[in-house]
Amino acid sequence: MFTLRTMGGIALLMAGSSWLWITPTFATRGVNTSSIWWNITMVLALLTVLGFLVATWGLFARWSWWEYAALASAALGLVALVPFWFAAIGGGETVGTTAWNVFVHVLMVAGVAALLLVPPLERWVDQQVMG
Repeated sequence: MFTLRTMGGIALLMAGSSWLWITPTFATRGVNTSSIWWNITMVLALLTVLGFLVATWGLFARWSWWEYAALASAALGLVALVPFWFAAIGGGETVGTTAWNVFVHVLMVAGVAALLLVPPLERWVDQQVMG
């Protein structure tokens, strides 16, 4: 059944999985992905994906802590963008591609933060998820 809660859970899971885009696997062919920056990015990105997975599980189970998990994962995702920038640019990725990836992820984090931190929006989300 497609409810707003289900759609929100799918969106949260998809947003979390998008952090895979900043891993070396998704780098443009020919980009050097052997630096320590890529290793740090990989670890932080995978932890971010895991955090969003846990948050989605909490959302579907209607546990009250899912919002904290989503916000913590979003914050960790922001942190992961810093070593990604150094890894991508240092490895030979174009500035445009790197900037686009960063922009999309910052926009997602802003959306998660707005939905979970702006009181009227947070009340609406809580009503849809816990109601």
